[in-house]
Amino acid sequence: MQINEVVDGFDIDNIVPYFQPIVDLSTQSVISYECLARLVTSAEHMFLPSEFLNLVEKEHCFGQLAQRIFHLSAQYFHSINVGWSINISEQDIADVEFAEFLIDHLSGYPNPQRVTLEVMATAVTQDCQKFESFIALCKRLGICVYLDRFAGTSNNLSKVLQLPIDGIKLDGTLVKRLADSQDARDVVENIVTLAGQNNIAVIAEHIEDKATLEAVQALNVNYGQGFYFSYPQAQTSK
Repeated sequence: MQINEVVDGFDIDNIVPYFQPIVDLSTQSVISYECLARLVTSAEHMFLPSEFLNLVEKEHCFGQLAQRIFHLSAQYFHSINVGWSINISEQDIADVEFAEFLIDHLSGYPNPQRVTLEVMATAVTQDCQKFESFIALCKRLGICVYLDRFAGTSNNLSKVLQLPIDGIKLDGTLVKRLADSQDARDVVENIVTLAGQNNIAVIAEHIEDKATLEAVQALNVNYGQGFYFSYPQAQTSK
């Protein structure tokens, strides 16, 4: 589908969460859902963030996007006792309005510890002070923070994993190499060991076949996510 069709159908009110389960690899049970932003046009065409985020940036509404996905997800899971997470941008971390939004929406929210905000791992190294301030806010609110797309190649790996984060999501390109690359397995094994020492959960994303799943399980990764378990699904009535 051509990009002009995305432009013609773009409206931030048409961006909604799709839900993909995160699975406990030891029990094969669903422990939470990642709420992934999708643009669904009036013509029922669905677009991935890679196809519409440039339009979000052009319209200067990154903050609105995070707030919208958070609000819809919080509403959907309000009375469902299961964890859920959304992705937020580096702009959101430093956005005072977004911080105020979180404070307002989490006041009285049942079991806020079910809520996780996923932040790109690169945000740590680009502005550590802002990131640590954001973590402090999340701790006060009782919600979790995960580092997304974590490759574990940083020279500051031990320092990063000593931050008061709750989990990391292994970078998909790293996970996809596990079945065939000893180097990739060594990297993940090191991450799992250091994360375990700091009580940090590890999630492997982009598990798309049995060979990758078995490689992930052999490395004692806690949780998994990917097409092997389920594609992201649209909201259904409860």
